[in-house]
Amino acid sequence: MLVLGAAAIAVLMHAGAPFAQAQFFASFAGVALLAAAAELLLIRYPLRPEYSDRGIWLSVSTPIVIAVILVYGWQFGVWLDALITLLAGTVTVYLRSTRLRWVAVNTFQSILSAWAAGIATAMVFETPSSVWNLQSVNALGLGLLVYMLVNGVLVSMTVALAEGVRLRWVLAQTLLSLPRDIVPMTPIAFLAMATLHAYGAVGLLGVLAPYLALRQAFVLAARQQELYHQTIRSLGFLVQRAHPYTGGHLQRVLLWARRVAERLGLLPERCELVYEAALLHNLGKTEIGASITEQIPGLWHVAPIVRLHHVVYSKQPDAPLAAHLISALEDWIRIAKSADADTASSVLKQGAGARYHPVVVQAILSEVQQRALNSVQVLTRSAALWL
Repeated sequence: MLVLGAAAIAVLMHAGAPFAQAQFFASFAGVALLAAAAELLLIRYPLRPEYSDRGIWLSVSTPIVIAVILVYGWQFGVWLDALITLLAGTVTVYLRSTRLRWVAVNTFQSILSAWAAGIATAMVFETPSSVWNLQSVNALGLGLLVYMLVNGVLVSMTVALAEGVRLRWVLAQTLLSLPRDIVPMTPIAFLAMATLHAYGAVGLLGVLAPYLALRQAFVLAARQQELYHQTIRSLGFLVQRAHPYTGGHLQRVLLWARRVAERLGLLPERCELVYEAALLHNLGKTEIGASITEQIPGLWHVAPIVRLHHVVYSKQPDAPLAAHLISALEDWIRIAKSADADTASSVLKQGAGARYHPVVVQAILSEVQQRALNSVQVLTRSAALWL
């Protein structure tokens, strides 16, 4: 964080303060006010669909920043992004009980992202005299790409450190999602650039209207997704309450299923499928549970995994990978609870290729080793504090 902050401060010092000039102050104030409003009207984009409490907040301020860079220059854009991120972040500290240090981290990331986008466009394109030409469109596309790429890398590093998620996995998903994120931002950025060029800050009012409509659609979709996951969680934990002797078995399967699915390199939607299947795998007797899930809209795709969650690899090697994962995990957790982790790992090794899917076994054992290493590191750091 110190390195990130030092780099961001160096960029601000290099950029100077362009809004201090009289001819820029009015434009800067108007643009900053509207961009800050857009930053506060965030769209929550979940990092992983099965994690209802985790996600990344997106806003229309990024296209506005890119438009400002192209119309007024990169120094203007850097300061604009810094101020609106800082202002919006400070407000969210009180409204959403976020921590102040994340405001600083987000601000530093915004500064570096805007600076990279501004420098990239300045090196390749001259400031366009008109927005209605191919040069402007290319500059806009380059600016968005560089901004999102730099910001995505910085956010991935932050998420990996803060959430305990593997950097390689988060970074891969972030890079894969770049085209999906840039496509809707491009017309918004072009509209912002055109209105700024023609009408100044007042023109941004025309950008916020379609954004608000898009935001409302995202909000409704997020509510529907959350209701869906609440239903799954309720079904899963209802089964556990009916069978209390499992002693937290479901929570342990869920915790490990998430990590092992990531270690297998599954895409987010496949990780979500594993999570849902892990929640519902003990829904009554196997065939009954599968029949129930088949009859619930939106859960039919989980039914084969629920039905085969005790699958034997040698008998059904082509069964869904999620079913093999849950089957091996259940045995490992059961044995580790009654004996120890080493015994459970030995059983999995001996059964790899016969009882268990060998790829799944390798992923589980890798996760076990990583957790053991993390525990040793924590104990080492704790012991060092006492020395």
